[in-house]
Amino acid sequence: MIGIVDSGSGNLTSVSHALSRLNAEHKILTEPKMDEVKALIVPGQGRFGPVMAHLNRSGWSGIIRDWVASGQKLLGICVGMQILFEGSEEDPNSPGLGIMEGQVKRLQAPKIPMMGWSQVSWTEPSFHQGAAYFVNGYVVSKSNYAIATSNYGQAFCSAVRVKETTAMQFHPEKSGRWGQEVLRTWLAS
Repeated sequence: MIGIVDSGSGNLTSVSHALSRLNAEHKILTEPKMDEVKALIVPGQGRFGPVMAHLNRSGWSGIIRDWVASGQKLLGICVGMQILFEGSEEDPNSPGLGIMEGQVKRLQAPKIPMMGWSQVSWTEPSFHQGAAYFVNGYVVSKSNYAIATSNYGQAFCSAVRVKETTAMQFHPEKSGRWGQEVLRTWLAS
């Protein structure tokens, strides 16, 4: 059973539909009740500060930290990736979960937000190279945890991993067949 965390920022339905297409049993978690859950997905479309405020208020922040610390499987998507870091220029007074070292910074590109398709270059051999759909104005430019990079005005981390925690700046659930394969690979890992 995969639990989709209601991070207060939307995108739950798209992730649920993508998992249904893969015949992956899942449920949306509006509160931190983890019965039968073997993996968590923290999706997101939204702003760093309000997402962190929602996770703190609803009790999810501590649950997610404990989940990761205990070696359980987690996938962060878009702002669900960004909150895993220590903080963001988008909302400097709102600390992140601090699961990964580093800061999320404003994307240095001629047009913000980045909205559309960009190539993802994996260093992780289990994932296939391809183009993903992005909607973001903030990125992690460099990280020791990077397993994929992309470019939009600047190079940035498009996926990171530490132990059983994987996160992607792009939206695999909105990236067509290639995105479905990315999710399938994550599920199988």
